[in-house]
Amino acid sequence: MNSVAVIGAGELGGLLAHVLARRDAVSEVRLIDDAGGIAAGKALDIEQAAPIERFATRVAASADVSAAGGSTIVVLADRAKGGQWSGDEGLMLLTRMVGLIGNAVIVCAGPETRELIERGVRELHVPRERLFGSAPEALTAAVRAIVAL
Repeated sequence: MNSVAVIGAGELGGLLAHVLARRDAVSEVRLIDDAGGIAAGKALDIEQAAPIERFATRVAASADVSAAGGSTIVVLADRAKGGQWSGDEGLMLLTRMVGLIGNAVIVCAGPETRELIERGVRELHVPRERLFGSAPEALTAAVRAIVAL
């Protein structure tokens, strides 16, 4: 796996970028957010932790979503200013990503992405194998926990 693009430098996006870098799972993590200064600051913090945490993953930041081009995986996380991607705005971003990243996998991270995933598959005809999210697993785990009680 060469690179992962994390769209959104909010709490979830920043943490995800740090965990991916720390695990040396990819050669590069691209942290992308409209608030480019926040994304750049988080990327710098992560890179400065590399010698201490002993990882070699490169972390780059950008304010332009076209920086996701060429990534193996694209994660739609929470924005630094504006929260999670959802509704028509999320669908517009997803449309742009589908045209930009080719056959890369798109992961919608966060608890409110079910509708975005559904619309991406139904309206944009993104193959189900390429578009999925973390929220359905959280829902499944919650249902199992309630049933166990």
